[in-house]
Amino acid sequence: MNKTMRTVTLMLLSLLVMSCGMMMRNADDIINDMRDARHAQYINVGSGLLGLGRLISPTLSEQGLGITSVQVLDLSKCNGNVRDKFRNRIQNLYKNRSYEEIVTKQSGYDNMSVLLRRDGQYVSEIVIANASMTSDAMVVINGHINLENVERIINAQSSYLVK
Repeated sequence: MNKTMRTVTLMLLSLLVMSCGMMMRNADDIINDMRDARHAQYINVGSGLLGLGRLISPTLSEQGLGITSVQVLDLSKCNGNVRDKFRNRIQNLYKNRSYEEIVTKQSGYDNMSVLLRRDGQYVSEIVIANASMTSDAMVVINGHINLENVERIINAQSSYLVK
């Protein structure tokens, strides 16, 4: 291999590594990185448990909403470094072009945002993130969700984040 080929190969490899790094910024990555932090609280409700909830109480989790899983990460009891890292990761998530930011509520230090990832006419992921003096938490809802159900889901999940 001559010097020009090596240079081109290294440049292409660098671009590939950078693009993979940028694509990896999503809500699942944040949860996977942060859920094992000391004092972090993490819950993953999968489709099996959601199905069981439908059997016990149809109003608990309506099948028509299209939700397949819900993940909740609460870092409120973690130290300041973990919470700062979480806030930085959330800020980077806003820059991810695969998400649409639909709601942002800011009041001083308190910040709550809702991001969507669409799959055609349906929503495949809803991310509700809250950062405040008392609470740093994130809810990630996955599924095949109709747009008309999004507001209802956001309102129901947002009550968990507001303390």
